[in-house]
Amino acid sequence: MSNSAASEKIYWVPLESSPEAMTKMIHRLGVDKAVAFSDVLGLDDELLAMTPQPVHALVFLFPVTDSFQEARIREASTPPSNVWYSKQTIGNACGTMAILHALGNVQDRVAINGNLKAYFDKTKDMAPLDRSLELERTEAIAQAHGASAAEGQTAAPAADANVDLHYAAFVSVDGHIYELDGGIPGPIDHGPSSDFLKDAAKIIQKRISALGNTSQLLSVLSLGPNPEN
Repeated sequence: MSNSAASEKIYWVPLESSPEAMTKMIHRLGVDKAVAFSDVLGLDDELLAMTPQPVHALVFLFPVTDSFQEARIREASTPPSNVWYSKQTIGNACGTMAILHALGNVQDRVAINGNLKAYFDKTKDMAPLDRSLELERTEAIAQAHGASAAEGQTAAPAADANVDLHYAAFVSVDGHIYELDGGIPGPIDHGPSSDFLKDAAKIIQKRISALGNTSQLLSVLSLGPNPEN
């Protein structure tokens, strides 16, 4: 893989919002098999109760619009030292960036070994941009991403395709909910929370309302106990 010093931008094949494919990816990279991604069936309390718990993080897939992203950019802040945050320099890698943002902030709760632990250890004290540049050089994660992209239920688009869908992660760090997206200047601090799943779901509901009427795909995945165990 070429590095960021090259003139050509690096692109990865976009990930489908598939809990099965994403779960296989994180297990390949060294995440405890007791942990998995699951579909969130709905954002009201009754359907949230069906989500395997405890929920460590949520991954939100949404259609990108200029006005929506501009509003999120205005909300972004400088990353606090207790939040693992990375910029995104690889085209169409937002699915893997959301996975990294989710797992990078739950290392105290989820056992991570292998290649992913090595990446987190190496980037622990790096600046957000340097973490992304290191990702460009990390073949193990690139290969796991590629395998996951090929395992979706629909045909994967070209790596450099102009994709209108984007991923963001929601995590709880020291009692605050953060929205993490390497495509904006920094994390969005949504403030304190006593019930991560319900409070993050309300934030996502507001995001969906802000998007307006859309026929494009929206989905929410949870990171939590593996229902197959």
